[in-house]
Amino acid sequence: MKVIGLCLAAVLAASSFVASAETFERVELDKDRTSVQYAGPIKSITKALEGYRWLGQTADMNGGVVFKPYANEKFGKNDTETGGAIMVTAIFYLYDKPVKEAVMVARQSQIPGFVEFYSLDSRELQLHIRMVGDNTFQAFSSDDQYRNPAKNLMTYKKVGQFNQSPYKDQLKSAEESGMWY
Repeated sequence: MKVIGLCLAAVLAASSFVASAETFERVELDKDRTSVQYAGPIKSITKALEGYRWLGQTADMNGGVVFKPYANEKFGKNDTETGGAIMVTAIFYLYDKPVKEAVMVARQSQIPGFVEFYSLDSRELQLHIRMVGDNTFQAFSSDDQYRNPAKNLMTYKKVGQFNQSPYKDQLKSAEESGMWY
């Protein structure tokens, strides 16, 4: 029995090393590329993401994101920026509280195997996502973070609900804190 346990531990250690040693490349794509050009992979990822709560937990973060379908009324109108865009609404959470909502355009990422989602209002807000099974996705927050995946690759898991903030009981109203005169 000890031999089986030792073998299992060795296999798990080797598989985690292989996963953390994964390297990513970057390819140059047209900066004006549209969703329609890569509609197959984009639609499969958006359909897998939409309607679920995705929890990302690291030492720095305890929150997540919910993706909802977005009806692009300008779709097919080539004279507009969003005419060829598959879009979603992303609602970002800190613990169980929504903190930001953004309409995001989906297009092929310059990191092969990933789909880029960038905010229509601010291209700095982006996620480069790939699905890892039905209940997990991995993401970079920009297309240049692929160089250091051990530090920058985030993992999100599908959950029924987000975690409650442990600080809820510590918050006081303005009157209780003395800020109210």
